[in-house]
Amino acid sequence: MTSRHTEILRFLYQFRFLSRNQLQTLLNHKHYNRIIVWLNELTENGYIRRYYDKKRVTVPAIYSLGNKGRKYLKQNAKTERVKPELLDRIWRELTLSNQFRHHCLQVADIYLSLVKLTQSTKATLHFYTRTDLSGLKYLILPYPDAYFSIEETNGRKKCYFLDIFDELPARMVLRKRVRQYFEYFNNGYWQDHNDNPFPAIILFCPDNRSSHYLNTFIQKQLNDEPELEFYLTTREQLQKMGFCREALQKVLPKEP
Repeated sequence: MTSRHTEILRFLYQFRFLSRNQLQTLLNHKHYNRIIVWLNELTENGYIRRYYDKKRVTVPAIYSLGNKGRKYLKQNAKTERVKPELLDRIWRELTLSNQFRHHCLQVADIYLSLVKLTQSTKATLHFYTRTDLSGLKYLILPYPDAYFSIEETNGRKKCYFLDIFDELPARMVLRKRVRQYFEYFNNGYWQDHNDNPFPAIILFCPDNRSSHYLNTFIQKQLNDEPELEFYLTTREQLQKMGFCREALQKVLPKEP
């Protein structure tokens, strides 16, 4: 196992599913051919799994941890900073839906977009996936897809929760998640156990229709709790502008 092999295993542990393109960007490596060699070596030796449709040759393969990758990380859990109990989930990953896999890919896309943004502004990014957050006390349940903070060069720091909604979620699913955030805020769990202000909440919608619905619903709730910050964005906005302030729509309380 080389250091590059280990990096690939660690990223797959953190994000669960990644494409070849994403892994190449995460590894910050210029040469496509070298990435392919590493991925082939790990796949052929059972350290990772490849998901690939031969009928769709233009779509990059997707990868997840394999049996030997699980064993390697479990044996080196302390060094690689992994939680051994989470590694057993690989037994289920062959049965997970394509929707779930692409959900994980979206989290990685957002992370990579944030890396690009903070590098351009010289800010410091701290990003934690649901895997990283697992086991933390006093965090909203279910866990968000990610929690991250951005610290500007002037010392100003802003924290965020991120939730991604998949294709055409039922409206009751959208309402339930928003209510969970209001309940979490009102119970004071974050405020009692963190020095940082309560994070802003970013909700990633699949289309403009669900974004508009959420905006209307949250506006009404903010009349009772105006301190909470909600931002909405869509897949189309992210693809067009990347993850930046301009791609986020702040939800404002409804005027009386």
